[in-house]
Amino acid sequence: MQYVLFSGPFRALRHKNYRYYWFGQAISVIGSWMQNMAMQWLALSITNSALLLSIVTACEQVPVMFISLFAGAILDKRQKRRIILLTQSLLLFFAFILFLITYTHTVRYWHLVVLAILRGLVTTFDNPARQSYMITLVGKEDLPNAVGLNSMIFNLARIIGPAVASLVISTAGIEMCFLANAISFVPVIIGVFLIDAKEPQKEENGKSVFSEVVEGLKYVYMNKVLLRAISLVLIMGIFILNFNVLIPVYAKLALGRNETGFGFLMSSMGIGSLMGAFLTATRRKEKINLNLLFKFILSVSIVYIFLGLNKSYAVACVLFVFVGLLAISFNTSANALLQLSSSDDFRARVLSIYFLCNAGTTPIGNLFTGTISQKISPWAGFYIPGLATIALTTMVLITTFKKKNLEKTK
Repeated sequence: MQYVLFSGPFRALRHKNYRYYWFGQAISVIGSWMQNMAMQWLALSITNSALLLSIVTACEQVPVMFISLFAGAILDKRQKRRIILLTQSLLLFFAFILFLITYTHTVRYWHLVVLAILRGLVTTFDNPARQSYMITLVGKEDLPNAVGLNSMIFNLARIIGPAVASLVISTAGIEMCFLANAISFVPVIIGVFLIDAKEPQKEENGKSVFSEVVEGLKYVYMNKVLLRAISLVLIMGIFILNFNVLIPVYAKLALGRNETGFGFLMSSMGIGSLMGAFLTATRRKEKINLNLLFKFILSVSIVYIFLGLNKSYAVACVLFVFVGLLAISFNTSANALLQLSSSDDFRARVLSIYFLCNAGTTPIGNLFTGTISQKISPWAGFYIPGLATIALTTMVLITTFKKKNLEKTK
């Protein structure tokens, strides 16, 4: 009965340890999305500035920018389960602190900046640890499905979280979103405690962390699939994945909407993201390749240009469904491709490079789009990055085809 229930797009749930992990995450990510929306709205309400909002969101990604590579080298030498328990406990603590200072009406803009930096430090270790741990729970064959299922709950929460947060903010107060997030980490911690999967033994090789980082970078550079995939992730990270700045600014300053309108825009993108995650979960590992990544990134760039030309709230909701679908399809496919193309000894380092390019470039992207949105217009924050992404992706595509033709002639 279990194998019938957990088959097809849910086949990774056949693995007991993955079920512990997945169901805990299913609860936690709802709280995380509630906090994300509440923190963005709080920062914008305090400052009424797109640029200052972009600084808060950028601060959370600054640690990824500077220490992500070192985090991957450290994680390749450590047991992932212990790291996850520590990072999730710290994130619970930070959420509770945010609840306290908001509840007591002592919150200031600089508090949000400091907490964003601390959260960034922890998630720099947490994200690659959790992602590289999944292959231990399900194996290579079910890895793309596990990545897709993980993305499904993340994006289902993207629909539920902002919608719930907007209601909570208007009825119980914004501080209750932070308390809900703190409580939501408890199921994750319990789930990870219940996991009994054995990780490969880590042997000391006497190399310094810096040497391990250099070795990881060389490994990616020498692998053509990894290098091209990372190049596309870098472009996507800088120009497209700036939702924390773009959507609240677009909702409030371009479309004249309140927190409820903002919440529904986020939920619209969440619906599309859920669809994209489901499609990834149904896709076999043989179907995940570079051509797929090119299609997704070019398509989402075109949708960005349409958003930059649009002034209708209803049309914006529809377009954000496509943004969510294409962006999450790209991210989950890139994640799975990088893991499948990496050896066990380098997987955490490859994923740390992925997170550096995907999330670590957010400070650059946030400041870029935040400045454009403030200095030019909220619409320019979409059509300029869309055009830049098409131009750079086309360059990578041309380079890829040139190299393939040279290899054929040889």
